[in-house]
Amino acid sequence: MGQTITHAYENVRDIFISDNVTYKNKWYQVLINYISGETDKTGYTPLYNRTILIDDDGNRVTCHNYKQLRYVKW
Repeated sequence: MGQTITHAYENVRDIFISDNVTYKNKWYQVLINYISGETDKTGYTPLYNRTILIDDDGNRVTCHNYKQLRYVKW
């Protein structure tokens, strides 16, 4: 069985859709990563960074500080 590796993100731009992460000691997958000042395909430009996470039950949580996320690779 492989080893689980975790690390903190160094930049909000390092976060990708479907990344497996932990946030407040729970496991999530990244659903959406909004970056301040970057316009998405629908024309929305967020004023601040935030990451929308989803758990295995479909519950969504918003993380406003990417430094609280830990990338998980196993």
